[in-house]
Amino acid sequence: MNHAALIADLLAHPRVVETRHHLHHSVSKHDHMLRVARYSYALAPLMGADQRTATRAAILHDLDSRLGTLTTHGAIAARVAAELGEGEEVSEAIVSHMYPLGPRPTTREGWVLAVADKIASLTDLTTFVSGLFTGQSIQLRRQLCASDPFYAVRQSRRRRRQLITLLWRREGRQALSQ
Repeated sequence: MNHAALIADLLAHPRVVETRHHLHHSVSKHDHMLRVARYSYALAPLMGADQRTATRAAILHDLDSRLGTLTTHGAIAARVAAELGEGEEVSEAIVSHMYPLGPRPTTREGWVLAVADKIASLTDLTTFVSGLFTGQSIQLRRQLCASDPFYAVRQSRRRRRQLITLLWRREGRQALSQ
């Protein structure tokens, strides 16, 4: 059995599918979560952890991550995992994936996920930097920002502020107060 077989049901879940259009570390959040799942699958036996639990935690570890901070989004993703019907062992692994910025892992699967997430984040950064030379990273970032609802709202606010600034400079205070 490979990692994809362990998470096939989750890969088809709408909450996971929608991450294909979310920006995370300047790459697709879906790609990041898949990378973490592959690394978790490979690391689990080496670290004496349950492969299924580690892999399932990995594919869910960053769901709704932007609703929290670096230190709290693990708890948010753990709650989402529980809402999706995952067992306590999966949620427990997810909570601590931001160690050392978040809580210390209390299970082997938590340690696997914390290590796999760091390795995947370095891979994400390397992919982004190498893509800067070809222009691929900027193009992908623009596509993801355009398709990501979170960034669409931010872009809308930014454009509104720019328009107000432009009007302010062009027309002055009187034009804006009318």
